[in-house]
Amino acid sequence: MNASCFSLKALEGVKRIFGDGVEYADSVEDCLTGADCAIIVTEWDEFRRLKPDDFVRLMRSPAVVDGRRIYDPEEFKGKVKFAAIGLGE
Repeated sequence: MNASCFSLKALEGVKRIFGDGVEYADSVEDCLTGADCAIIVTEWDEFRRLKPDDFVRLMRSPAVVDGRRIYDPEEFKGKVKFAAIGLGE
């Protein structure tokens, strides 16, 4: 399994924990490119700005887990595999 990480604030801490076992991206777009799943665990604007079409365009097999409930699930229906924490689906 390949894992990629993008974080503006926690990068050094993540590197201490995961070392070379994770690929580090320079941008949100770089992190999503070719990915099969995106797990969103922040409310930063870089992530809020993403639309379903961005995930479709960048990802190999777009599936999104919204861990912060920053996206409207209705907007993703029929476009991207989508799950959000607390939706009970």
